[in-house]
Amino acid sequence: MGPVIENLRYTPFSLTVAQRDAEVAVVPAGELDLESADELNRRVSELQLRRITQIVLDLRNVEFIDSSGLRVLLALRNDAKRNGHALTLVPPAPTVRRIFEITGTRGLFDWRGDRSEP
Repeated sequence: MGPVIENLRYTPFSLTVAQRDAEVAVVPAGELDLESADELNRRVSELQLRRITQIVLDLRNVEFIDSSGLRVLLALRNDAKRNGHALTLVPPAPTVRRIFEITGTRGLFDWRGDRSEP
C-alpha cells in the first residue's frame, strides 16, 4: 500500500473586504502566491487611495504563502508606513506562518494577536 495523503483539498483564492467603522478588514483565502499576490496588492492599494488609514489583513484563511506573496505583503507594509496608514496582520496558521520565521521578516509587521502571535 502506498502512502496515505490526507486532507488534500484546494481552496481557490478569494478576497473579501469588510469595513467596520474606521477599519477595513481584508480577508484573503486560499494560496497567496504568484497567481494571487497582484490581486491582493491591487485591492489593498485601492483602499489606501480611498484614504482608508486602518487596514487589517486577516491571514487566518490563507493556506500557503510563497515568495511572491511575501513580497507583496512587504510592499504593502512599506506603502502603509510611507503613507501613514496602519497595516496590521492577523497571523495565519503556524505552518503558513513559518515563511515569516524562515525569512526573518516576522518583526517587520504589526500583528494583531491571538495568543499564538508569531
